[in-house]
Amino acid sequence: MAEAIIAAGIVAAFTIVAAFGAVFFKRGSAKFALSLNPLKFAVSSLRNINLLIGVFLYAAPTPVYLWALKNANLSLIYPINSLTYIWVSLLSVRFLGEEMNRHKWLGVACIILGVSLLAYSAV
Repeated sequence: MAEAIIAAGIVAAFTIVAAFGAVFFKRGSAKFALSLNPLKFAVSSLRNINLLIGVFLYAAPTPVYLWALKNANLSLIYPINSLTYIWVSLLSVRFLGEEMNRHKWLGVACIILGVSLLAYSAV
């Protein structure tokens, strides 16, 4: 039980890392060049530092996520991933100049409520 709570907390913390990955993907998309030539596509992607950082930030939490799945119920761990949407919304405002409106704040509140209810019922 204690290990499941620790796993849930660690996964929740790593949702922030994944959210930063999404921000870097967005930044990288501005310089993304889709090409039918695989070599040109690969070279273009490897030169796109924001894209590479985004890939790293998405991949880095994977071992921790697998550990959490091993030590806690999927029904507890998986819904916690939706916290990423909250962090993406907030980081988009801060780093991408996007705006939050009433509907986005309502969505954030629903995600928090939903994750809380799922976590409470799973523990």
